[in-house]
Amino acid sequence: MKDIILKQVEKYYKKDEHDKIISTILNFPRYENDYELSGLLARAYNNTKQYDKAITTLHQFKEQGINDPMWVYRLAYSHCIGTKKYDKVQNYIENILNNASDNNTDNEVYIDLVDFLIICLENDVNNISFKKRVESFWIWFTENEVKLSDMIDRMKNNSIEDPDEVTDFVSDGISLISSGLFFNFGGDYEFGFSSRQNPSIFYTTPYLISKMPREFKDKWTFTPFSMGHIEGFSVDLPDINQTLHINDIFVAVDYGSDTNQTGFNLQFYNQHLSKLDDPLAYNTFLAMANFAIGEAIWHIYINSVSRSDVKLDNMVSLTELKQNIIDTLQGSDRKLFTNPKDRFITFKMEIEHNETSPLRYEVNFGTTSFHQLQNEYYAKENKINITLLKMGVYTGFIILQDNEGINDETLKNAQKITDEIVALGIAINIGRSIGAFIYIDFIIYDIKEFLLELPKIFKQYPYKFHLSYFRQNSNLIHFNQL
Repeated sequence: MKDIILKQVEKYYKKDEHDKIISTILNFPRYENDYELSGLLARAYNNTKQYDKAITTLHQFKEQGINDPMWVYRLAYSHCIGTKKYDKVQNYIENILNNASDNNTDNEVYIDLVDFLIICLENDVNNISFKKRVESFWIWFTENEVKLSDMIDRMKNNSIEDPDEVTDFVSDGISLISSGLFFNFGGDYEFGFSSRQNPSIFYTTPYLISKMPREFKDKWTFTPFSMGHIEGFSVDLPDINQTLHINDIFVAVDYGSDTNQTGFNLQFYNQHLSKLDDPLAYNTFLAMANFAIGEAIWHIYINSVSRSDVKLDNMVSLTELKQNIIDTLQGSDRKLFTNPKDRFITFKMEIEHNETSPLRYEVNFGTTSFHQLQNEYYAKENKINITLLKMGVYTGFIILQDNEGINDETLKNAQKITDEIVALGIAINIGRSIGAFIYIDFIIYDIKEFLLELPKIFKQYPYKFHLSYFRQNSNLIHFNQL
Protein backbone atom coordinates (compact mmCIF):
# COMPACT_ATOMS: atom_id res chain seq x y z
CA MET A 1 0.00 0.00 0.00
CA LYS A 2 2.81 2.44 0.86
CA ASP A 3 4.43 1.84 -2.54
CA ILE A 4 1.21 2.89 -4.24
CA ILE A 5 1.07 6.04 -2.10
CA LEU A 6 4.69 6.93 -2.98
CA LYS A 7 4.04 6.52 -6.71
CA GLN A 8 0.96 8.69 -6.46
CA VAL A 9 2.85 11.35 -4.50
CA GLU A 10 5.62 11.42 -7.11
CA LYS A 11 3.04 11.80 -9.88
CA TYR A 12 1.38 14.75 -8.11
CA TYR A 13 4.76 16.31 -7.33
CA LYS A 14 5.78 16.39 -10.99
CA LYS A 15 2.51 18.18 -11.74
CA ASP A 16 2.94 20.64 -8.81
CA GLU A 17 -0.31 19.34 -7.31
CA HIS A 18 0.83 19.66 -3.72
CA ASP A 19 -2.67 19.89 -2.20
CA LYS A 20 -3.38 16.43 -3.60
CA ILE A 21 -0.15 15.14 -2.01
CA ILE A 22 -1.33 16.43 1.36
CA SER A 23 -4.77 14.80 1.13
CA THR A 24 -3.29 11.54 -0.18
CA ILE A 25 -0.82 11.18 2.70
CA LEU A 26 -3.29 12.34 5.35
CA ASN A 27 -5.72 9.65 4.20
CA PHE A 28 -3.05 6.98 4.69
CA PRO A 29 -3.74 5.59 8.21
CA ARG A 30 -0.15 5.06 9.32
CA TYR A 31 1.55 8.15 7.88
CA GLU A 32 2.17 9.68 11.33
CA ASN A 33 4.48 6.79 12.18
CA ASP A 34 6.24 6.78 8.83
CA TYR A 35 9.41 8.92 8.54
CA GLU A 36 9.44 8.97 4.74
CA LEU A 37 5.79 9.89 4.27
CA SER A 38 5.94 12.54 6.98
CA GLY A 39 8.90 14.10 5.20
CA LEU A 40 7.00 14.22 1.92
CA LEU A 41 4.00 15.70 3.73
CA ALA A 42 6.24 18.43 5.19
CA ARG A 43 7.58 19.14 1.70
CA ALA A 44 4.01 19.55 0.41
CA TYR A 45 3.17 21.87 3.31
CA ASN A 46 6.21 23.99 2.43
CA ASN A 47 5.17 24.12 -1.21
CA THR A 48 1.71 25.35 -0.21
CA LYS A 49 3.17 27.91 2.24
CA GLN A 50 1.82 26.09 5.30
CA TYR A 51 5.15 26.45 7.04
CA ASP A 52 4.00 25.95 10.63
CA LYS A 53 2.37 22.63 9.71
CA ALA A 54 5.56 21.57 7.93
CA ILE A 55 7.61 22.37 11.05
CA THR A 56 5.24 20.47 13.33
CA THR A 57 5.30 17.46 11.01
CA LEU A 58 9.10 17.45 10.82
CA HIS A 59 9.61 17.80 14.57
CA GLN A 60 7.68 14.60 15.16
CA PHE A 61 10.81 12.86 13.82
CA LYS A 62 13.43 15.26 15.20
CA GLU A 63 15.58 12.56 16.78
CA GLN A 64 15.76 10.64 13.51
CA GLY A 65 15.97 13.64 11.23
CA ILE A 66 18.59 15.76 12.96
CA ASN A 67 21.41 14.02 11.07
CA ASP A 68 19.50 13.68 7.79
CA PRO A 69 20.39 16.42 5.26
CA MET A 70 16.96 16.24 3.61
CA TRP A 71 15.10 16.58 6.91
CA VAL A 72 17.24 19.60 7.82
CA TYR A 73 16.78 21.05 4.33
CA ARG A 74 12.98 20.92 4.68
CA LEU A 75 13.15 22.49 8.13
CA ALA A 76 15.50 25.18 6.80
CA TYR A 77 13.09 25.88 3.96
CA SER A 78 10.23 26.26 6.45
CA HIS A 79 12.12 28.80 8.55
CA CYS A 80 14.27 30.65 6.00
CA ILE A 81 11.57 31.02 3.35
CA GLY A 82 8.53 30.90 5.61
CA THR A 83 8.60 31.87 9.28
CA LYS A 84 11.86 33.91 9.14
CA LYS A 85 12.81 32.36 12.50
CA TYR A 86 16.38 31.75 11.41
CA ASP A 87 17.64 30.96 14.90
CA LYS A 88 15.42 27.88 14.99
CA VAL A 89 17.35 26.09 12.27
CA GLN A 90 20.90 27.48 12.12
CA ASN A 91 22.40 24.91 14.50
CA TYR A 92 20.80 22.03 12.57
CA ILE A 93 22.31 23.28 9.31
CA GLU A 94 25.76 23.73 10.80
CA ASN A 95 25.66 20.23 12.26
CA ILE A 96 24.99 18.73 8.81
CA LEU A 97 27.62 20.85 7.05
CA ASN A 98 30.27 20.25 9.70
CA ASN A 99 29.86 16.51 9.32
CA ALA A 100 29.61 16.45 5.54
CA SER A 101 32.24 14.46 3.68
CA ASP A 102 34.05 15.94 0.67
CA ASN A 103 32.03 13.62 -1.56
CA ASN A 104 28.77 15.24 -0.46
CA THR A 105 29.60 18.92 -0.77
CA ASP A 106 28.61 19.06 -4.46
CA ASN A 107 25.23 17.52 -3.70
CA GLU A 108 22.38 19.93 -4.44
CA VAL A 109 20.91 19.57 -0.95
CA TYR A 110 24.23 20.52 0.66
CA ILE A 111 24.64 23.49 -1.69
CA ASP A 112 21.15 24.70 -0.73
CA LEU A 113 21.95 24.22 2.96
CA VAL A 114 24.99 26.48 2.58
CA ASP A 115 22.70 29.11 1.04
CA PHE A 116 20.28 28.75 3.93
CA LEU A 117 23.13 29.06 6.43
CA ILE A 118 24.19 32.33 4.81
CA ILE A 119 20.63 33.63 5.17
CA CYS A 120 20.58 32.59 8.84
CA LEU A 121 23.89 34.28 9.56
CA GLU A 122 22.94 37.48 7.74
CA ASN A 123 19.74 37.72 9.76
CA ASP A 124 21.07 36.58 13.13
CA VAL A 125 20.05 39.40 15.49
CA ASN A 126 22.38 37.95 18.13
CA ASN A 127 25.41 38.02 15.83
CA ILE A 128 27.76 40.54 17.44
CA SER A 129 29.34 42.90 14.96
CA PHE A 130 33.06 42.68 14.33
CA LYS A 131 33.44 46.23 15.60
CA LYS A 132 31.94 45.29 18.97
CA ARG A 133 33.96 42.05 19.09
CA VAL A 134 37.12 44.08 18.63
CA GLU A 135 36.07 46.47 21.38
CA SER A 136 35.43 43.52 23.70
CA PHE A 137 38.84 42.02 22.90
CA TRP A 138 40.70 45.20 23.75
CA ILE A 139 38.73 45.57 26.99
CA TRP A 140 39.76 41.99 27.85
CA PHE A 141 43.38 42.71 26.90
CA THR A 142 43.46 45.91 28.99
CA GLU A 143 42.03 44.15 32.02
CA ASN A 144 44.52 41.27 31.68
CA GLU A 145 47.62 43.03 30.34
CA VAL A 146 49.58 42.54 33.58
CA LYS A 147 48.77 38.83 33.63
CA LEU A 148 49.66 38.47 29.93
CA SER A 149 52.98 40.24 30.49
CA ASP A 150 53.74 37.96 33.43
CA MET A 151 53.03 34.93 31.27
CA ILE A 152 55.51 36.10 28.64
CA ASP A 153 58.12 36.83 31.29
CA ARG A 154 57.70 33.32 32.69
CA MET A 155 57.90 31.88 29.18
CA LYS A 156 61.22 33.68 28.69
CA ASN A 157 62.53 32.25 31.96
CA ASN A 158 61.18 28.77 31.20
CA SER A 159 59.19 28.92 34.42
CA ILE A 160 55.79 28.09 32.96
CA GLU A 161 54.68 24.91 34.69
CA ASP A 162 51.69 24.26 32.44
CA PRO A 163 51.97 25.60 28.84
CA ASP A 164 48.28 24.84 28.32
CA GLU A 165 47.53 27.48 30.95
CA VAL A 166 48.83 30.17 28.58
CA THR A 167 47.19 28.74 25.46
CA ASP A 168 43.82 28.32 27.14
CA PHE A 169 43.85 31.79 28.67
CA VAL A 170 44.81 33.58 25.47
CA SER A 171 42.35 31.46 23.48
CA ASP A 172 39.56 32.66 25.75
CA GLY A 173 40.44 36.24 24.86
CA ILE A 174 40.71 35.52 21.15
CA SER A 175 37.33 33.76 21.21
CA LEU A 176 35.75 37.16 21.86
CA ILE A 177 36.52 37.77 18.18
CA SER A 178 36.42 34.25 16.76
CA SER A 179 37.18 30.76 17.98
CA GLY A 180 38.66 30.02 14.56
CA LEU A 181 41.33 32.72 14.66
CA PHE A 182 44.90 31.38 14.73
CA PHE A 183 47.46 33.30 16.79
CA ASN A 184 51.03 33.30 18.07
CA PHE A 185 51.84 34.62 21.53
CA GLY A 186 55.23 35.12 23.16
CA GLY A 187 58.61 36.54 22.19
CA ASP A 188 59.24 40.11 23.30
CA TYR A 189 55.60 40.93 24.13
CA GLU A 190 54.47 39.84 20.68
CA PHE A 191 50.98 38.93 19.59
CA GLY A 192 50.51 37.83 15.99
CA PHE A 193 47.77 36.31 13.89
CA SER A 194 48.03 33.78 11.07
CA SER A 195 45.97 33.30 7.92
CA ARG A 196 46.49 29.51 7.62
CA GLN A 197 45.43 29.88 3.96
CA ASN A 198 42.28 31.76 4.97
CA PRO A 199 42.19 34.98 2.87
CA SER A 200 39.58 36.54 5.16
CA ILE A 201 42.29 37.26 7.73
CA PHE A 202 43.81 39.98 5.54
CA TYR A 203 40.57 41.98 5.71
CA THR A 204 39.87 41.64 9.43
CA THR A 205 42.99 41.62 11.62
CA PRO A 206 44.39 44.96 10.31
CA TYR A 207 41.19 46.60 11.59
CA LEU A 208 41.57 44.75 14.88
CA ILE A 209 45.12 45.99 15.38
CA SER A 210 44.24 49.54 14.32
CA LYS A 211 42.03 49.76 17.42
CA MET A 212 44.86 48.86 19.82
CA PRO A 213 44.83 51.23 22.86
CA ARG A 214 47.61 53.80 22.62
CA GLU A 215 49.08 52.97 26.01
CA PHE A 216 50.27 49.57 24.81
CA LYS A 217 51.89 50.58 21.52
CA ASP A 218 55.38 51.17 22.93
CA LYS A 219 55.45 47.82 24.69
CA TRP A 220 53.46 45.32 22.65
CA THR A 221 53.93 44.32 19.02
CA PHE A 222 50.78 43.11 17.27
CA THR A 223 50.98 41.77 13.72
CA PRO A 224 47.86 41.09 11.60
CA PHE A 225 49.48 38.08 9.86
CA SER A 226 52.88 36.46 9.49
CA MET A 227 55.29 39.05 8.08
CA GLY A 228 58.15 36.69 7.20
CA HIS A 229 61.47 35.84 8.84
CA ILE A 230 64.78 34.77 7.41
CA GLU A 231 66.20 33.55 10.69
CA GLY A 232 66.78 29.84 11.11
CA PHE A 233 63.68 27.70 11.02
CA SER A 234 63.32 23.96 10.73
CA VAL A 235 60.73 21.22 10.77
CA ASP A 236 61.05 17.56 11.63
CA LEU A 237 60.11 15.05 8.95
CA PRO A 238 59.36 11.85 10.90
CA ASP A 239 58.53 9.90 7.73
CA ILE A 240 62.19 9.96 6.71
CA ASN A 241 63.72 10.73 10.11
CA GLN A 242 65.19 14.06 9.01
CA THR A 243 65.16 17.66 10.16
CA LEU A 244 64.63 20.14 7.35
CA HIS A 245 66.26 23.57 7.67
CA ILE A 246 64.92 26.60 5.84
CA ASN A 247 68.32 27.50 4.36
CA ASP A 248 68.55 24.03 2.78
CA ILE A 249 65.55 24.62 0.52
CA PHE A 250 66.26 26.15 -2.88
CA VAL A 251 63.88 27.97 -5.19
CA ALA A 252 63.88 28.93 -8.87
CA VAL A 253 61.93 32.14 -9.38
CA ASP A 254 60.14 32.94 -12.65
CA TYR A 255 58.51 36.33 -13.00
CA GLY A 256 57.52 35.87 -16.65
CA SER A 257 58.03 38.11 -19.64
CA ASP A 258 54.49 39.47 -19.96
CA THR A 259 54.41 43.20 -19.22
CA ASN A 260 51.21 42.66 -17.22
CA GLN A 261 52.77 39.92 -15.14
CA THR A 262 52.38 40.59 -11.42
CA GLY A 263 53.02 37.16 -9.91
CA PHE A 264 55.79 34.63 -9.52
CA ASN A 265 56.03 30.96 -10.38
CA LEU A 266 58.25 28.95 -8.04
CA GLN A 267 60.06 25.65 -8.41
CA PHE A 268 61.58 24.21 -5.24
CA TYR A 269 64.18 21.59 -4.47
CA ASN A 270 65.49 19.83 -1.38
CA GLN A 271 66.94 16.35 -1.26
CA HIS A 272 64.77 15.37 1.70
CA LEU A 273 61.55 16.76 0.21
CA SER A 274 62.25 14.72 -2.93
CA LYS A 275 61.72 11.59 -0.89
CA LEU A 276 58.22 12.59 0.24
CA ASP A 277 54.87 12.13 -1.44
CA ASP A 278 53.57 15.21 -3.25
CA PRO A 279 51.00 16.38 -0.65
CA LEU A 280 53.47 16.23 2.24
CA ALA A 281 56.30 17.77 0.19
CA TYR A 282 54.16 20.65 -1.04
CA ASN A 283 52.58 21.32 2.37
CA THR A 284 55.99 21.33 4.03
CA PHE A 285 57.39 23.74 1.45
CA LEU A 286 54.28 25.92 1.72
CA ALA A 287 54.64 26.21 5.50
CA MET A 288 58.33 27.09 5.31
CA ALA A 289 57.91 29.50 2.40
CA ASN A 290 55.13 31.36 4.24
CA PHE A 291 57.49 31.65 7.20
CA ALA A 292 60.29 32.95 4.97
CA ILE A 293 58.46 35.59 2.91
CA GLY A 294 55.34 36.23 4.96
CA GLU A 295 51.73 35.29 4.35
CA ALA A 296 50.78 38.55 2.63
CA ILE A 297 53.54 38.50 0.01
CA TRP A 298 52.82 34.84 -0.63
CA HIS A 299 49.11 35.54 -0.99
CA ILE A 300 49.62 38.51 -3.33
CA TYR A 301 52.50 37.45 -5.52
CA ILE A 302 52.87 33.67 -5.76
CA ASN A 303 50.98 32.22 -8.73
CA SER A 304 52.13 28.60 -8.84
CA VAL A 305 54.51 26.13 -7.20
CA SER A 306 56.12 23.01 -8.63
CA ARG A 307 58.74 20.58 -7.41
CA SER A 308 62.09 19.84 -9.02
CA ASP A 309 63.92 16.54 -8.60
CA VAL A 310 67.31 18.24 -9.07
CA LYS A 311 68.87 21.48 -7.93
CA LEU A 312 68.80 23.95 -10.83
CA ASP A 313 71.57 26.45 -11.55
CA ASN A 314 69.32 29.50 -11.13
CA MET A 315 67.96 28.49 -7.74
CA VAL A 316 68.40 30.66 -4.64
CA SER A 317 68.03 29.73 -0.99
CA LEU A 318 64.53 30.09 0.43
CA THR A 319 65.98 32.65 2.85
CA GLU A 320 66.78 34.85 -0.18
CA LEU A 321 63.36 34.55 -1.83
CA LYS A 322 61.75 37.59 -0.20
CA GLN A 323 64.58 39.92 -1.22
CA ASN A 324 64.56 38.38 -4.69
CA ILE A 325 60.86 39.23 -5.06
CA ILE A 326 61.43 42.78 -3.79
CA ASP A 327 64.35 43.36 -6.15
CA THR A 328 62.45 41.94 -9.12
CA LEU A 329 59.43 44.16 -8.50
CA GLN A 330 61.58 47.25 -8.07
CA GLY A 331 63.48 46.39 -11.25
CA SER A 332 60.14 46.26 -13.09
CA ASP A 333 59.00 49.58 -11.59
CA ARG A 334 56.24 47.86 -9.65
CA LYS A 335 55.15 48.77 -6.15
CA LEU A 336 55.60 46.19 -3.41
CA PHE A 337 52.36 45.61 -1.51
CA THR A 338 52.54 44.07 1.95
CA ASN A 339 48.80 43.94 2.66
CA PRO A 340 46.35 42.31 0.23
CA LYS A 341 43.58 44.78 1.07
CA ASP A 342 45.71 47.61 -0.36
CA ARG A 343 46.50 45.99 -3.70
CA PHE A 344 43.81 46.53 -6.34
CA ILE A 345 43.91 44.68 -9.62
CA THR A 346 42.07 45.66 -12.79
CA PHE A 347 39.90 43.12 -14.58
CA LYS A 348 37.69 42.83 -17.64
CA MET A 349 34.60 40.65 -17.84
CA GLU A 350 33.07 38.73 -20.73
CA ILE A 351 30.14 36.83 -19.24
CA GLU A 352 27.03 35.97 -21.20
CA HIS A 353 24.02 37.60 -19.63
CA ASN A 354 20.41 38.51 -20.24
CA GLU A 355 17.59 40.24 -18.37
CA THR A 356 17.28 37.34 -15.90
CA SER A 357 21.00 37.11 -15.09
CA PRO A 358 22.08 37.93 -11.53
CA LEU A 359 23.54 41.32 -10.71
CA ARG A 360 27.12 41.98 -11.87
CA TYR A 361 26.84 39.63 -14.84
CA GLU A 362 26.70 42.65 -17.14
CA VAL A 363 29.91 44.14 -15.69
CA ASN A 364 32.47 45.21 -18.29
CA PHE A 365 35.48 46.05 -16.13
CA GLY A 366 36.49 47.03 -12.63
CA THR A 367 39.02 46.76 -9.83
CA THR A 368 39.18 44.52 -6.77
CA SER A 369 41.49 43.86 -3.85
CA PHE A 370 39.64 40.68 -2.86
CA HIS A 371 39.48 38.62 -6.03
CA GLN A 372 38.76 35.40 -4.10
CA LEU A 373 35.48 36.87 -2.87
CA GLN A 374 34.57 38.02 -6.36
CA ASN A 375 35.46 34.61 -7.78
CA GLU A 376 33.20 32.94 -5.23
CA TYR A 377 30.34 35.24 -6.24
CA TYR A 378 30.46 34.08 -9.84
CA ALA A 379 31.06 30.44 -8.81
CA LYS A 380 28.00 30.61 -6.51
CA GLU A 381 30.14 29.66 -3.51
CA ASN A 382 30.02 31.18 -0.04
CA LYS A 383 32.94 29.82 1.99
CA ILE A 384 34.45 33.25 2.55
CA ASN A 385 31.09 34.79 3.44
CA ILE A 386 30.41 32.10 6.03
CA THR A 387 33.84 32.61 7.60
CA LEU A 388 33.38 36.37 7.78
CA LEU A 389 29.77 36.31 8.99
CA LYS A 390 30.78 34.07 11.87
CA MET A 391 33.09 36.91 12.91
CA GLY A 392 30.35 39.53 12.57
CA VAL A 393 31.78 40.82 9.28
CA TYR A 394 29.48 41.43 6.30
CA THR A 395 30.38 41.76 2.65
CA GLY A 396 28.24 43.83 0.33
CA PHE A 397 28.09 46.15 -2.62
CA ILE A 398 26.35 49.45 -3.17
CA ILE A 399 24.48 49.67 -6.48
CA LEU A 400 24.56 53.21 -7.83
CA GLN A 401 21.89 53.74 -10.48
CA ASP A 402 22.12 56.86 -12.64
CA ASN A 403 19.04 57.12 -14.85
CA GLU A 404 20.85 59.67 -17.03
CA GLY A 405 23.56 57.15 -17.84
CA ILE A 406 27.01 56.68 -16.37
CA ASN A 407 29.36 59.55 -17.24
CA ASP A 408 32.48 61.24 -15.86
CA GLU A 409 30.50 63.12 -13.23
CA THR A 410 28.87 59.88 -12.05
CA LEU A 411 32.28 58.24 -11.70
CA LYS A 412 33.67 61.21 -9.75
CA ASN A 413 30.68 61.15 -7.41
CA ALA A 414 31.05 57.38 -6.99
CA GLN A 415 34.58 57.98 -5.72
CA LYS A 416 33.37 60.74 -3.37
CA ILE A 417 30.67 58.42 -2.04
CA THR A 418 33.23 55.66 -1.53
CA ASP A 419 35.53 58.02 0.39
CA GLU A 420 32.69 59.25 2.58
CA ILE A 421 31.64 55.69 3.44
CA VAL A 422 35.21 54.63 4.24
CA ALA A 423 35.57 57.75 6.43
CA LEU A 424 32.87 56.32 8.71
CA GLY A 425 35.53 53.91 9.97
CA ILE A 426 33.29 50.85 9.90
CA ALA A 427 33.99 49.56 6.38
CA ILE A 428 36.77 49.28 3.84
CA ASN A 429 36.43 49.52 0.09
CA ILE A 430 37.54 46.39 -1.78
CA GLY A 431 36.62 47.28 -5.34
CA ARG A 432 34.43 48.93 -7.91
CA SER A 433 32.83 47.58 -11.11
CA ILE A 434 31.13 49.25 -14.05
CA GLY A 435 28.25 47.74 -16.01
CA ALA A 436 24.65 48.85 -16.31
CA PHE A 437 25.23 50.24 -12.80
CA ILE A 438 28.22 51.19 -10.69
CA TYR A 439 28.96 48.58 -8.04
CA ILE A 440 31.00 49.70 -5.01
CA ASP A 441 32.24 46.80 -2.88
CA PHE A 442 32.81 46.81 0.88
CA ILE A 443 33.92 44.76 3.86
CA ILE A 444 31.61 45.93 6.65
CA TYR A 445 32.56 45.73 10.33
CA ASP A 446 29.22 46.91 11.76
CA ILE A 447 26.26 46.31 9.47
CA LYS A 448 23.68 48.08 11.67
CA GLU A 449 25.71 51.27 11.90
CA PHE A 450 26.51 50.99 8.20
CA LEU A 451 22.83 50.88 7.25
CA LEU A 452 22.07 53.73 9.64
CA GLU A 453 24.72 56.04 8.18
CA LEU A 454 24.28 55.36 4.45
CA PRO A 455 21.08 57.42 3.93
CA LYS A 456 22.86 60.50 5.31
CA ILE A 457 25.46 60.16 2.57
CA PHE A 458 23.13 59.14 -0.23
CA LYS A 459 20.73 62.05 0.22
CA GLN A 460 23.41 64.41 -1.12
CA TYR A 461 23.41 62.76 -4.56
CA PRO A 462 20.78 62.56 -7.36
CA TYR A 463 20.94 58.80 -7.83
CA LYS A 464 19.09 55.68 -6.78
CA PHE A 465 21.01 53.48 -4.36
CA HIS A 466 20.58 49.84 -3.38
CA LEU A 467 22.61 47.47 -1.20
CA SER A 468 23.17 43.78 -1.85
CA TYR A 469 25.13 41.32 0.21
CA PHE A 470 28.02 39.87 -1.76
CA ARG A 471 26.26 36.75 -2.98
CA GLN A 472 23.95 35.95 -5.83
CA ASN A 473 20.20 36.48 -5.38
CA SER A 474 20.56 38.39 -2.13
CA ASN A 475 17.56 40.46 -1.18
CA LEU A 476 18.17 44.12 -2.01
CA ILE A 477 17.94 46.96 0.47
CA HIS A 478 16.59 50.01 -1.35
CA PHE A 479 17.45 53.60 -0.46
CA ASN A 480 14.76 55.62 -2.19
CA GLN A 481 15.86 59.03 -3.40
CA LEU A 482 13.56 61.95 -4.31
